[in-house]
Amino acid sequence: MNGIAKYAAWAAMVGTLSGPVFPQAPADAQDQASVGAQETENLSELRAEALDLVNGSRAEAGLPELAASDVLDRAAQGHATDMLERDFYAHVTPDGETPFDRFLAAGGNRWAVSGENIATCEGCPTPPDTDRLRGFHEGWMQSPRHRENILSKGFDSFGFGIAGEDDEIYAVQTFSGPGADDGTGDALTPEAARDVALEEINAQRADTGHDPLDGSDALDRVADRVMDSLAANPQALPEDVFGLLPEGSTGWTRLDIQSASLGGTGPTLSQADVVAVISNWAAASEDGRPLGGPASSHFGFAAKSPGDGQTTAVAVFGGRD
Repeated sequence: MNGIAKYAAWAAMVGTLSGPVFPQAPADAQDQASVGAQETENLSELRAEALDLVNGSRAEAGLPELAASDVLDRAAQGHATDMLERDFYAHVTPDGETPFDRFLAAGGNRWAVSGENIATCEGCPTPPDTDRLRGFHEGWMQSPRHRENILSKGFDSFGFGIAGEDDEIYAVQTFSGPGADDGTGDALTPEAARDVALEEINAQRADTGHDPLDGSDALDRVADRVMDSLAANPQALPEDVFGLLPEGSTGWTRLDIQSASLGGTGPTLSQADVVAVISNWAAASEDGRPLGGPASSHFGFAAKSPGDGQTTAVAVFGGRD
């Protein structure tokens, strides 16, 4: 079984951006007491304000609101505090931890996409207040790529972290969601997904000089049953594949199964998702070897996108004497 997680990891890094370094505050502001925001009682207030600012910007763009996420709050606060304590300013920590690593460590869904905006202010009074928060948000919104995170159609959840001490403040916005649909129309029906998959498979076989495959209702049924089995145990394919054939379907001499999961594919199954699965299979095949092998004559397919960003697909290649 092919477990393709690279798509999720790649998608999670899209739009992962740092923010501007704000100018030094006036000298009289530097004399104020400095306390880490994570140690004050107003952290929840700042988080609520950060979410209101983001959702206000999204409303102006005609986009749905993001929901507060404890997972994203933990990831954001951990990174803000880490940057303050270790005196660095970057998405990747000195020991190599990435934003997606932090998202997963906080309990995030590995099939989701995630994004991160960061900002810092040197010489700013601490603890941070809502005025400073609004300044960070305005700076992010004035940067096209940070704005892209805030206004992404692929995110549905938001987190915020902020830490300050002496004359430094670090702020982190974190985002996650299933990813955006490809915008080509309605979600694919199972039948339409099979048609797209068969067309893509046969195009790859033509490129390698092999005969096209015929669709098979019986093998579609096998693919559906394999999908059900993977839902119960994602780590193992069924051992008795022939036992999954519908009653009365005989004459098969070989059945080969291929499966894949992609992340960040949006809440519904799209043509782009199916094409991506087939492309991954084709890229992983041996040079000159057609998908399904030269002995296959028929093809079955099933794919599902449950709404959390994961698309799982199963192909069944069959041959007869």
